[in-house]
Amino acid sequence: MIETVASCCLTVDEKAVIKKNRLMPKETIEGQKRIAIVTGIHGDELEGQYICYELIRRINRGFSELNGIVDVYPMLNPLGADSVSRQIPLYDLDMNKIFPGDENTTPWELMAGKVVKDIKGADLCIDIHSSDVFLKEIPQIRISPENSVKLLPFAKLLNADFVWVGNSSAVRPSS
Repeated sequence: MIETVASCCLTVDEKAVIKKNRLMPKETIEGQKRIAIVTGIHGDELEGQYICYELIRRINRGFSELNGIVDVYPMLNPLGADSVSRQIPLYDLDMNKIFPGDENTTPWELMAGKVVKDIKGADLCIDIHSSDVFLKEIPQIRISPENSVKLLPFAKLLNADFVWVGNSSAVRPSS
């Protein structure tokens, strides 16, 4: 089921909309496990959209085996995707840096806040990133040290070429 998570009005009678696709068994039980797959925080990270498409296709093919809830957020920066730009165009905002958002400030921080609120309570959230369209990197998983004991077994199941456990601030160059 496709649901609107957040939206905001733009100029000239347009709207920015963030949607999710919820896949769940016909019958759910109390305490049902839920995973969230998030991608497209940067508009030029297009590989995540393909991963979301493929994930949904495979889940639908084996739908009778699904015993939890999978929320797929294929594009958190729809304006960036439309213009194939990393930032939110016109606002020059890096959506990755406005999380967890704030429902009392700019429209994009409001939308980020609604996304966080929607994801809250998931048992696991996977945030898929890639480089821009002109750069290729090896598939990798980055895990913060405080979550490494719990997440490392899951990371190994993803069969990535590289699993990195370290302080997330070490991977971001300072502004």
